[in-house]
Amino acid sequence: MDPVNKSADLSALRIERESGPRGRRLLYSALATLCVALVAVFFITRSRGGMALRAPEVTTTRAALVTPTQASTILTASGYVVARSKAEISPKTVGRIAWINLEEGQRVKKGELVARLEAQELEAQRRSSQAQRDQTLAQLQNARRDRGRARQMLDEKIGTEQAFDTADAQVKAFEAQVASFEAQARYYEEQIRNAEIHAPIDGVVTVKKAFLGETVAPQGFGGAGSAGATFAVIVDLSSLEMEADINEQNVGKLVLGQPAEVALDAYPNKPYKARLRQIVPTADRQKGSVKVKIEIVDKDVKVLPEMSCRVVFLNPKAKVDETAKAKVMVPSASVVGVGGEKGVLLVANEKATFKPLAFGPAAGTQVEVTSGLSGGEEIVADAASAGHSWRAEQKIRTKKD
Repeated sequence: MDPVNKSADLSALRIERESGPRGRRLLYSALATLCVALVAVFFITRSRGGMALRAPEVTTTRAALVTPTQASTILTASGYVVARSKAEISPKTVGRIAWINLEEGQRVKKGELVARLEAQELEAQRRSSQAQRDQTLAQLQNARRDRGRARQMLDEKIGTEQAFDTADAQVKAFEAQVASFEAQARYYEEQIRNAEIHAPIDGVVTVKKAFLGETVAPQGFGGAGSAGATFAVIVDLSSLEMEADINEQNVGKLVLGQPAEVALDAYPNKPYKARLRQIVPTADRQKGSVKVKIEIVDKDVKVLPEMSCRVVFLNPKAKVDETAKAKVMVPSASVVGVGGEKGVLLVANEKATFKPLAFGPAAGTQVEVTSGLSGGEEIVADAASAGHSWRAEQKIRTKKD
């Protein structure tokens, strides 16, 4: 070691050990204070509805436009339009169609000839029976003359009793043969008439299954040919009505003659006046329901068999003012307060926007909106029970079914 450097001042190289840790402690304290402040601001803001980790999940519904008639509804049900008077055309004998005058949509009258089966063989057998009858009638006339002569000879003591009995037996045999041939002729005539098929009711052809040249058979015979036992269906459109299944628990709400409204699914905006015509006196144990039949009072050409529809049973004691305006109704659970005003949350583009409204009286779980909505708007259904403070506008998530 150089002796010259022994006297050098090394104090400047000393490390300040006290200033470093103290500075870091101050920095950590500042950061902790900032974090506490941020957490406090977060919870305060969230409690006031200003911020959430995720957009709230809600269910939605629509503001309903309720007519005066619907306001007196006590029960609704779905069903189908059926015909009270319907006929399935089926022949009485097996045969091939020689002529047919049936098309779907065609109107027919009761007793009108609509089809004819081939009957040439039956006609030939009828003529044969008639010819045999005529031949036997000629023989019968001769036998009667012989019997008359035998009677005369017996009366004059010329003939014998045996000769008369023989002649009389011959007459009776020919009379029996004539009766048999006449019965055969009538049988074939009836078969020929059965080959002509007439419309059993007034109505419209809704189903056509058979065509010219096909073989048809009576119902229960086994259905020979492609047409089977039924080759056409005629429906009396004036007898159309609605059938619906009502839960057993709701049957007590209904009485015969109760007013109702029927709306076809195809034309939901055209309700028809109706009344409850019949409650079928039996229940379906598997469905737990009772079938009811509703007469459509003012049906028109739009009402067709097998259409699906809905029925609204009305309170028979309620007086309905059909001239009154429809009311807009929303669920009471959808009404919330924001900024000191009451209203609902309109839903659009995954956002809920507060809409202040004027409300009328409540009706059960619904409340009337006197101004602000026209009906059909999508709103948050469970806004009041969501446990959430709402703002004038915020993001939402719609619950999926």
